[in-house]
Amino acid sequence: MRTEDIDQLRQLVGPDRVSTDPAELALLSRDASYRSQKLERCGQNVALAEAVVTPRDEADIVAVLQWCSANGVPVTPRGPGSSVVGSQIPLQGGLLLDLRHFDQVLEIDPYNRRVRVQGSILLSDLETELNQHGLTGGHYPQSFYTAGVAGSIAMRGTGTFSSLYGSVEDRLAELRVVLPSGQIYQSHNAPRASTGPDLRQLFLGSEGCFGVITEVTLKVVPIPESRLYASFAFDSFEAALDTTRAMQAAGVVPAVLRIYDPVETAAKHAQFTVADGSWLMVLLYEGAAELTRTQAQIVARLAAEQGGRDQGEEPAQSWERKRFDVSWMSDQVSRDGGVAEAIEIAATWSSLPKVMETMRQAAGRTMDTVMGHVSHIYPDGACLYVISTGTKPTEGEALRAYDQLWSDVMEAVLAEGAIIGHHHGVGYERAPWLEAEHGATGIELLHGLKRLLDPAGVMNPGKLTF
Repeated sequence: MRTEDIDQLRQLVGPDRVSTDPAELALLSRDASYRSQKLERCGQNVALAEAVVTPRDEADIVAVLQWCSANGVPVTPRGPGSSVVGSQIPLQGGLLLDLRHFDQVLEIDPYNRRVRVQGSILLSDLETELNQHGLTGGHYPQSFYTAGVAGSIAMRGTGTFSSLYGSVEDRLAELRVVLPSGQIYQSHNAPRASTGPDLRQLFLGSEGCFGVITEVTLKVVPIPESRLYASFAFDSFEAALDTTRAMQAAGVVPAVLRIYDPVETAAKHAQFTVADGSWLMVLLYEGAAELTRTQAQIVARLAAEQGGRDQGEEPAQSWERKRFDVSWMSDQVSRDGGVAEAIEIAATWSSLPKVMETMRQAAGRTMDTVMGHVSHIYPDGACLYVISTGTKPTEGEALRAYDQLWSDVMEAVLAEGAIIGHHHGVGYERAPWLEAEHGATGIELLHGLKRLLDPAGVMNPGKLTF
């Protein structure tokens, strides 16, 4: 950006709203991804914005996006910065739009079970406010204390209780978005509509490439009356999966279901398992007391039919106590030569065992420890996580190993016909494989949408193949 560009921005939104301070640029040009954290240790960035603009209100956002479109200046929207795949890194420099203070609850409607908020409110802060009204959002990703609502929508995220409450697209009621032209799109708040395509879907998973989400209305539910925990140890992955499919067929909908492979079971739950080599299933049921009791009884019977051994409530309770703890990754990243990543994909029930094994083999080519688990279940399949760590002689070798890990795992997932990303998004890390995921026609459609919504091509360039 030229000096005159910075001067124009200061005239547009006020001199105190535009910063070119190097320390601030470095800080806000990072996110929570491994690559950002590792480079930060070396005093580096993947890329740097040239200016940070902190808008006061929606009118400032409108003015800035209009100016960027007119002048061909890249602009990257940034909320709390919790992305783990580099989606908020300003790959082509330009302007970074700091939206962190758009964080207010605007309206709570208990009767219609809705809450309207500004886009950058932290999920944890929103949940605290809802709980005071006897309500819950039902959306608890591991980034619960660091992620904002708009970012969750832009990344098409999900939370650990998604089996009951759905993912972010299921919680979404209404959107307000400033388009790159400065126009404002306001969706309608209704239980359902049959009035053409659902335009809200354009912004779910858009990763800041189609506009800035300023306000969101979410569906909320009353805090459940009862919570019950359960866990079972299985001798095989297939037995645990068959139990899961059987409970779904019986109409059981747990709030949480996770299946840990023997390596992760030994690493995180060894004190609870009856034997080495077990696959551990942990469950949490929510709802009316009669409902949770009945669901737990049904699942206990179905698990026993598959050879599942009842492990009681404590493993699931232990999981809940530790569910926001990501110190395993931050500790590894902070070590010289440390590498760590958790890659999540989606696959159908029949393909999950093969995909799990293929991903573990792929990760094992570069990493020392590889483990995995299933979570976020659906009628036709589930999300699969493969988590791996390693240590290399130098930081440079660690980053090269990290690149190789992503390449090996993504190629393995594509070869098995699974989906390369379940809820972390695309960002910087998955971008090289997006065309293989969508196909040439799919990418052409995406680019057509981009040309329509952002003809100047200024919104978060370098993402989603744009």
